[in-house]
Amino acid sequence: MVEETIRTIREAEKQADEIVKRAEEESGSILAEAKEKASVLKEEAVQKARESAAAVAAEAQEKAAEAGKKDAQELSAEISKLKDAALKREAEAVDLVISQAV
Repeated sequence: MVEETIRTIREAEKQADEIVKRAEEESGSILAEAKEKASVLKEEAVQKARESAAAVAAEAQEKAAEAGKKDAQELSAEISKLKDAALKREAEAVDLVISQAV
């Protein structure tokens, strides 16, 4: 009876060791899978962030180009006004010179 009790205890210890060993293997597997999933999620997040940043940069470039065109048009209009004013002053100067010469 004592021998059978000892045998039963040894079998229980052996089963417990096997359960612990399987649990360790399973936890290692779960940990490895979690690390891989975390890595994939990180890469996806980084990719989304890059795409978002690229979209924002493209939008900023587009707005800058539009602002540049608008500024160029305004500058061109101002130059035209200054040329017209200069031509008018030139005509007035010519008239003044002619009137002084006569």
